[in-house]
Amino acid sequence: MIEAKKYAFVCCIESGWLESQTLRMIESLRRWGGRFASAPILAVTPRMGAPLASKTLDAFKPLQVDYMHLKTRDRYGWAKFLNKPYAIAAAEDYFSSEYIVWLDSDLLFVGEPEQLILNDDEDFVACASDRNIGTTGVDDINEPYWQNICQVVGLEIESLPWIVTERDRDRIRLYWNSGIFAYRRSTNFAREYLDTCLCLFDSQLISRVSGMFFNDQVSLGLAMVRGGLRWRGLDESHNYSFGSKTFAQWYCEENLRAAKVIHYHDAMWAWFWDVFIDCLNKTHPDVADWLKPLGAMKNNAPMQWRVVKKLLEQVYKQQETIYIKSCRIV
Repeated sequence: MIEAKKYAFVCCIESGWLESQTLRMIESLRRWGGRFASAPILAVTPRMGAPLASKTLDAFKPLQVDYMHLKTRDRYGWAKFLNKPYAIAAAEDYFSSEYIVWLDSDLLFVGEPEQLILNDDEDFVACASDRNIGTTGVDDINEPYWQNICQVVGLEIESLPWIVTERDRDRIRLYWNSGIFAYRRSTNFAREYLDTCLCLFDSQLISRVSGMFFNDQVSLGLAMVRGGLRWRGLDESHNYSFGSKTFAQWYCEENLRAAKVIHYHDAMWAWFWDVFIDCLNKTHPDVADWLKPLGAMKNNAPMQWRVVKKLLEQVYKQQETIYIKSCRIV
């Protein structure tokens, strides 16, 4: 039987739509997380921005969530992809737990995620959900990109283990989905992860397929290898992808029924809400009954903070554009 205090959870939250998503994700963990339901949770705002709504801050207390706002970053303040490693680095200093678990805000817990429990010979667990921008080897369009970024972070590409993706069963070089993962805090993985992400940004290399959109995800496995962590893959039940873009191709009622953690992407927004709830009615009716009164996801931030956020996003977008123009496409 695990002790909840051995595991601590961390996530990001910023003013706007992320407030609604993060609170709903946390409440689902409290309801259906099983042995993890009472674990400590830290929500981090990892950069300057509009303040959270008072309703959000008020919701933290009954959900037993600690909150931290990091107002300064050393560089790349515009890069939302760096929110994750900065938040995890903050959590590693904040907690004294044996293990730390990262959670994306667009997750929904529908059962106990028992595979997050690390064995004595394991330091890290994550899910290889699908191929995405991973590489299957020398003939893959993404291979040159991976060769270059491995060199940037001081790895030989052949040092990356081969894994098989959960969704499409492709054999690829190590590439995790970064939506949910757990690691042994004593490994100081957070620092390795942040350093790897920053190396990638400093290199000014971007993928011809995805630009820099998956920088944090690409860095996750690279950091794990750099740190020499012992690892295990989570199966699809702990990171089940459900979104409007892949629904027709990937949806399987049997797989959804087996899910413990749903990575719902845009499925809880108004344009796909009915489809999502219909599917949950068949597989997780108790979760569907909880969600129905809550309704589709909304941005509940006060109007003045939406305006502030919009203006700040325009500034960040300009800075991002300048950065991208300086990059080399691989």
